[in-house]
Amino acid sequence: MTSSPAGALPSLLGSAEAEEAIQRFQSFVKFETVSALATQTGAYKDCAQWLVEELQALKVLEDVHLLKEAPDHSPVVVAHWKGQDPTLPVLLWNSHYDVVPAATEDWTVPPFEGLRKDGKIYGRGTQDMKCVCMQYIEAIRLMTRLQPDWKPARNIYLTFVPDEEVGGGGMAAFLESQVYQTEILKECGGIALALDEGLASTNNSFSVFYGERLPWWVDVEATGPTGHGSRFIENTAVEQLIELSQKALNFRKGQREQLLGMNEHENCTHVVAAAKQKQQSSSNKKTLGDVTSLNITSLTAGVYAGGSLAYNCVPPSAKCTLDIRISPHVEPSEIGRMLDHWCQECSKNPESGSQIRWKPAAGQGNSMYEHSTTSIDPKINPWYKVFTSTLETMGISLEPQVFPAATDSRFLRALGIRALGFSPMRNTEILLHENDEYIEECNFLEGIGIYVKLLEALGAQGKEIDNK
Repeated sequence: MTSSPAGALPSLLGSAEAEEAIQRFQSFVKFETVSALATQTGAYKDCAQWLVEELQALKVLEDVHLLKEAPDHSPVVVAHWKGQDPTLPVLLWNSHYDVVPAATEDWTVPPFEGLRKDGKIYGRGTQDMKCVCMQYIEAIRLMTRLQPDWKPARNIYLTFVPDEEVGGGGMAAFLESQVYQTEILKECGGIALALDEGLASTNNSFSVFYGERLPWWVDVEATGPTGHGSRFIENTAVEQLIELSQKALNFRKGQREQLLGMNEHENCTHVVAAAKQKQQSSSNKKTLGDVTSLNITSLTAGVYAGGSLAYNCVPPSAKCTLDIRISPHVEPSEIGRMLDHWCQECSKNPESGSQIRWKPAAGQGNSMYEHSTTSIDPKINPWYKVFTSTLETMGISLEPQVFPAATDSRFLRALGIRALGFSPMRNTEILLHENDEYIEECNFLEGIGIYVKLLEALGAQGKEIDNK
């Protein structure tokens, strides 16, 4: 076994195995699977084919393929490990292989070379979440060496999806597919437990996420009288929108003040979550997932003629958009009533057309009206007990939290599927979506061993657990 620094578990991998695992991870990081670009460059297709080949090398996986329902330019990779009783609800290990853009000029290392330096592996996606993709694969590889005759009690499906960073199209394709609708839902009775991405932890505990904040994207439009800019026109659209915007900013300030000590990197929810993890010393301190955030993401007004702005015209309408992330501790209906109240207060003269209204952004649908969380009460969710007990036997403590942003787990939880967000990185600076993103080699290797133990424990659960 390879040695590990203080705080990390000894690696189950031999030195040569560890080196090979890291090199495969480096190769994976080199694919420039940037969500907004990879459909045009072909990087998604190249990366998916590489994943297929890596998975096919694991002979215990009987079925490795590209999901036929997914677009050709955005492949979803599916692998199936047949269990002893294939009629039981399955285990799903999900991960996404797309990444956010990397501004090369702001990095001190190349973002897509998988550079190794000072015990770290640098690159876009090393934390979010290509590390977990490879830890799944390497854990199965290692498991088949340590216990070549081991077979899970139930089917295990692995999914590697694109487009998580831009809305979740890959997961949506999977949930609409024949694999899910027929093989999993009808023939197996659904998904017993899903694992998906989490966040690194800055202390010696691991974070596990049982829910996430509900994203609301809102369009706001104010209307009012127009006229020449030389006049004192009352109840204008801009006037009403500014008043509502101030209410929104005051609400934002109140929520933000519940997060004491936020003094840097406030533009990134993941990093704020990291800062809060460092500062938590008692149970009454809150993380970002415990409060509701609000940001004004656009402001639009003006009168244009021939493509040019008319500086001397008061615009008849003004618009803004809001990004609201609602904590599970708040009912979404409360936020709806708050927006209604703001609009009522800021509408100056609705009878004459001076009013302000809000509506959900296109595509939000009914998904914005309910929270979906996974129970962490062992009496209600015995799978959570197996998960936590497995890590506790390894001397690992867990901190259950609400994820501050959105992951593919929201689609699963909305269907009533138990889903836990977990990325086994601890004592780690949270750098996903940040410049010079990296993962410590020891954390990457430790995570492989942790997934081996989780695979063994979760995969051993027979039908008895489904009856609890």
